[in-house]
Amino acid sequence: MKKIGNRFLFGLLYPFSLTCSLVLFSLVAQAANVSVQANVDRNQMGIGDSFTLNLVVQSDEDFELSVPQIPSITGLELLNSWANGTQTQSGMSIINGKTQFSKRVIQDFNYQFSPQKEGVFAIPIVDVRVNGQTYKTNPIKIEVSESFRNGAGQAGRQGAKRIPGRPQFQDDADSNPFQQMPDADDLFNQLMQQRQRLLGQVQGGQAFNGNGQPQGIPNLKFDVNTNEAFFVHVDLDKTEVYEGEQVTATWFIYTRGQLETLDRVKFPDLRGFWKEIIEEVPSLQFSPVIVNGVNYQRAKLASHALFPIKAGTAVVDEFRIKGKVRLPTQFGYGQLHEYTKTSRRTPIKVLPLPQEGKTIAFSGAVGVYRISVKTDGTSFPAHQPFSVKVRFEGMGNAKMIDLPPISWPESIEVFDTKNESKFFKDGQSFKEFEILLIPRKEGELVLPSMNFTYFDPSRKAYVNEQTTELMLNITQGNSQAGAAGALNATGTPVQVAAASEQVYQPAPILELPQSAFSFSTYRLTVYTAVAILIFLAFLMQFLMQIRKFNQEPEFQQLVETKIKTIDQAMIKNDHKKIGSEALNLVYLLAASLAGQRRADLEWSELIKEIPAKTQTQFLNRLTNQFDYFQLLGFSPEDVVRQLLASKPLNTQVEELKEISKEIASKAKSDQKE
Repeated sequence: MKKIGNRFLFGLLYPFSLTCSLVLFSLVAQAANVSVQANVDRNQMGIGDSFTLNLVVQSDEDFELSVPQIPSITGLELLNSWANGTQTQSGMSIINGKTQFSKRVIQDFNYQFSPQKEGVFAIPIVDVRVNGQTYKTNPIKIEVSESFRNGAGQAGRQGAKRIPGRPQFQDDADSNPFQQMPDADDLFNQLMQQRQRLLGQVQGGQAFNGNGQPQGIPNLKFDVNTNEAFFVHVDLDKTEVYEGEQVTATWFIYTRGQLETLDRVKFPDLRGFWKEIIEEVPSLQFSPVIVNGVNYQRAKLASHALFPIKAGTAVVDEFRIKGKVRLPTQFGYGQLHEYTKTSRRTPIKVLPLPQEGKTIAFSGAVGVYRISVKTDGTSFPAHQPFSVKVRFEGMGNAKMIDLPPISWPESIEVFDTKNESKFFKDGQSFKEFEILLIPRKEGELVLPSMNFTYFDPSRKAYVNEQTTELMLNITQGNSQAGAAGALNATGTPVQVAAASEQVYQPAPILELPQSAFSFSTYRLTVYTAVAILIFLAFLMQFLMQIRKFNQEPEFQQLVETKIKTIDQAMIKNDHKKIGSEALNLVYLLAASLAGQRRADLEWSELIKEIPAKTQTQFLNRLTNQFDYFQLLGFSPEDVVRQLLASKPLNTQVEELKEISKEIASKAKSDQKE
């Protein structure tokens, strides 16, 4: 018995101790200070020379990582790659009588390249997985010219040649690759310098010079009345752009006195722009600044990335603020006064995208991007679906990108396509398409290369990228299992019938002795109280439903109103109106499925509130409608034309009406229940 008891105790404590160990390991891994850096031993060379790219991972704790995958770079040939052993450095110091230990673990990877043609190349950002988290390296510029052959032109540049396999470390000022890129044609140079200028303007009220070094209190010159108690000003990083090119708008409030209350009366509408939020400040952080020789306190209100959707003049409209402020006097602060101030409406000149160089593979991407294609393997059974992921990422708004035309082999059936996209605060973004394919023939399958064209504003030209072909092996598959992935004439998946019929088995009947139903006076009182509470709960819910029915407009009526507005815009052929109103309807439908009274959440957050069962029924269709009408309502004209050519508007509107009808019917039945 004692032995059994010990085993039982061990069985209880072992999972607990294992869980504690995993949690402790996770906390230690998260607390580890990890850094990932990319270096090259030279960045100027001629054709036939070579250089080594060195990726260095450092941490103050042991770590686990995957071998980084370097993407293929057109014009640079990968000659060799190797990894050095993990280096561990330990140290001890005594400070004020206390002994402190330090540890540094270093692992580096080396890749030797040789340029095949002259030009300027960019080593892109590389993802490195450390302890399950993704770290990104810095991009690096490589210049290839005959004048740099055999090391010419390297003298005097920062960063001497490094020995491959031995990591070199620099301070923060020297490790910035963009400070060594004076060439305006570099893929990432201008965008990154712009980003540094923006961060220098808005972080902590400090300004930064051209070398990234902090200066004193900013001294600004504005066309404003410095006698005002406070004013609102918008800073734009540029006032002349191409369609779809990013403009960063940052709103600041400047005050000479003590602000006691602040109310955002009107946020800018920003019509004519696709908007992505970089930051909207919940609490103001003031810092000193000088405007036209007068001391002010400045705080950031918001920062947005704006993408103009058509050529002409786009206007950043006003930001209206109401505040109560006390102005400084000789004896402190004076009386409280209320003012309403607005920022000035600022026009932006939007240039049309040039026609020269535009190809059929251009689908609206403006910025600097790269494309990658991958599958989950190289061998798949016939008649079974597998996925191909096409990912676009870079500087700009990747959400506006649509799939370029793809010539699929005849033996492939395209079953479904879905996408995911995100915009980051540093101006980078990605959009990934997952295409579900079903091979219908066995043997070798070649997935064709994909052409992708984007417009680079810094070059003022179109850039074409092309992926490599994917060689796959299609093995013999199960025809019956494959039938589950096939489609019938109505477009719905064919379900394979079960091999055996269900056999009816009578459920056992549980008979209770009569004494089990005898109640004492105490039990009867408790059961009565519980019954009364249940009745009151049902009554309260019923009254709330009645109140909701009387006070809130009918969901069906809201849907019908939106559809009528869309039909009117269809008659006028107003694509922007159709896109915006249809997008509002999609939000309304998703909010209804999520049980929300208002669609005031971001789309990514709103769909998380939809129950899993309902997501299976509606989410994929709603997401397709969301992507389509968002592009229709907020994309440049060229993108809209391509969108309408690939997906007719009438079909999409009819599909939206059908989804609206189904969700409205579901809402009505749920209300009855």
